[in-house]
Amino acid sequence: MAGTSWWRGLLARLTLAYAIGALLLSTIVAFASFTIAQNRLLETERSNAQEQFHRNALQVRTDLARIPIDADDETREAVYSKLNQDLRRPNGSISLLLPPTGLGRGLLNESDIPDSFKAAVLENLIVDYLYENKSQAGTATANYIIGIYMEDLGAQYFEVLNLAELEATTASLRQILLATAIAASLAGAGLGYYSARRALAPVFRVSNAAQAIAAGDFRTRLDPTVDPDLAVLSRSFNDMVDALEARIRRDERFASDVSHELRSPLMTLTASVEVLERRRGSLPEVAQRAVDLLRQDLTRFERLVEDLLEISRMDAGAVQLQLSHFRLNEFLINVIAQSRSPETELAHPDKDNALFITADKRRMAQVLTNLIDNAQKYASGATAIRYRRVGDRVLIMVEDNGPGVPLSDRERIFDRFSRASSDAGRRSRDSGVGLGLSLVSEHVRLHGGRVWVTERTDGKQGARFVVELPVGEHDNDTEEMAI
Repeated sequence: MAGTSWWRGLLARLTLAYAIGALLLSTIVAFASFTIAQNRLLETERSNAQEQFHRNALQVRTDLARIPIDADDETREAVYSKLNQDLRRPNGSISLLLPPTGLGRGLLNESDIPDSFKAAVLENLIVDYLYENKSQAGTATANYIIGIYMEDLGAQYFEVLNLAELEATTASLRQILLATAIAASLAGAGLGYYSARRALAPVFRVSNAAQAIAAGDFRTRLDPTVDPDLAVLSRSFNDMVDALEARIRRDERFASDVSHELRSPLMTLTASVEVLERRRGSLPEVAQRAVDLLRQDLTRFERLVEDLLEISRMDAGAVQLQLSHFRLNEFLINVIAQSRSPETELAHPDKDNALFITADKRRMAQVLTNLIDNAQKYASGATAIRYRRVGDRVLIMVEDNGPGVPLSDRERIFDRFSRASSDAGRRSRDSGVGLGLSLVSEHVRLHGGRVWVTERTDGKQGARFVVELPVGEHDNDTEEMAI
């Protein structure tokens, strides 16, 4: 669970916040930088193009003005050709001269100039603007065009600057800024992770300490710190653990003391009931029924005392497993036969018929017996016990056809002195005090396993209690007697 939900944690959220902040900031800076740089480059190109155009246009006007009015066409063509060759084009622009008579002269075709632009030049004398020109390959290229109409000479002069190089430069700049924004975001995420981890280190220490305490290690304490903000937290946490440990120890001693103190009067009562049972024939019928009821309550009382003693030993850490290697199939057969529901069905895959496990047989027998008794109390008995091996684990499932366990109670019923809320209206005299499933959970935990309850998977009404245990290893595979 922890591994799959890491991204939902506080550290992940802070890291993501840093990354998003860095991304937004770097994106804004990159966009602003790109816009300013692009506009600046374009303005520079336009300024240079305009300066060059004005020099060339002045030269064109001067040379055209020197042509005699009575010059023949050959003379005029010579002037036009020489004029086109003498124009300066350091920025690589191309030009077109439309003289008063004859065809246009220059590297630019008249058809390449939009008609609307030529009309604007005739009307406004001098015009410039940006436009896109599609090549034969279908790619669009930005161009900057300037035109002038020399009204007194009846001539038009145009220059077109191809901005492909400028576009390549801005494209490279765009890629650089994008890469910079991504790098800044990653750097921001790294900085955020480092900063957040350092800032949250005290929280992680508290979390780890709380997990250790929840696992039963009450020796865990937070180290003192010189940080005035965290010193209060450390002291309060340690004081809380001290108080909790003292409370739990008192409860453990109380349960242990009560259990031991109850054994003496219990033994006296048991002996007295046995005397009465031996003289049962001489007792009136009413007295016989009273003895039967007394025997039932004493049996229930004995189980309660034994359960309390067992829990006291677990709390004191005095429980040691007596592990043995045995065939699970025969073990379950014997447990069912000696239970209150000997007719319970046992089912398993054929491949697991000879499955051996390593466990404490006495405690595992108590686990299965408690689950069968629980089904008998609340669901009219277990309907089936199933098991199967899954990897290096074995699942043992006890099913019944009762009303099931509400989803809200499926964890709580394994707590001490706790039962499902739906049991309140149907508890019998033998319903117990809520220690059976708690002992099941404790015994399974000692074996390195876990237990839970779900609904039945075959679609029928009822509950399914699942015990998961490690199969375990053993040097001797000789089958042992189950119980």
